[in-house]
Amino acid sequence: MKEKELLPYSPIYLTFIIGLRFLTDYLNGDIYFRIHRPGHNLDRAKVQFRLVEEMGKILIF
Repeated sequence: MKEKELLPYSPIYLTFIIGLRFLTDYLNGDIYFRIHRPGHNLDRAKVQFRLVEEMGKILIF
């Protein structure tokens, strides 16, 4: 089944989505996620995108 073939990509996809949400919130003025300092959501987005990059390295295609 196609669903089973694509299942290993799910964590990468979800990590990418949360990265986009952090980045979008940063660009919209930090109105959704609580921040503790200026640029906090931008840093969060960078971390998520780095995780996507690293997760992609270990996934066997």
